[in-house]
Amino acid sequence: MLIEALSGTPKDLRRLIKPLDDAGALATPAANAWCIKEVIAHLGYIEPRFRARFERIVAEDNPNVPWMGPDETAHDLAQPASALIDAFASEREKTASYLGALTQAQWLRVCTHETFGVTRLRKQVEILIGHDNEHLAQIVGVREWLDIQKK
Repeated sequence: MLIEALSGTPKDLRRLIKPLDDAGALATPAANAWCIKEVIAHLGYIEPRFRARFERIVAEDNPNVPWMGPDETAHDLAQPASALIDAFASEREKTASYLGALTQAQWLRVCTHETFGVTRLRKQVEILIGHDNEHLAQIVGVREWLDIQKK
């Protein structure tokens, strides 16, 4: 079920940006807000870092794992939104394949997270799903703002 949720995010992104042009994907509702392309680029940037965390939890005994923040300098907004989603989808498929090959015992491996404390790999995957959902909601908010601007 968790892998299915992870695998659904690229499809959700494609659905959310389908009617947008590149100008719409670059629009921001506030000065410090991210545009849709930044959100998608962030998802693509952070995905291999989450996967490396998962691999580390499986390979090491109770590793300490830091909080991961965004790196806006890593966002290449010159690419079309569809290309950013394709890059993210490719990384997400690698994550889903990795997780799909794990044993039940590996899913129960623990780490000590900088902000969440001792958690299991499963909880870390749930955190990634929550991260996805926060950013999907962020895109929905930008889309709603864009719709209001058109009126």
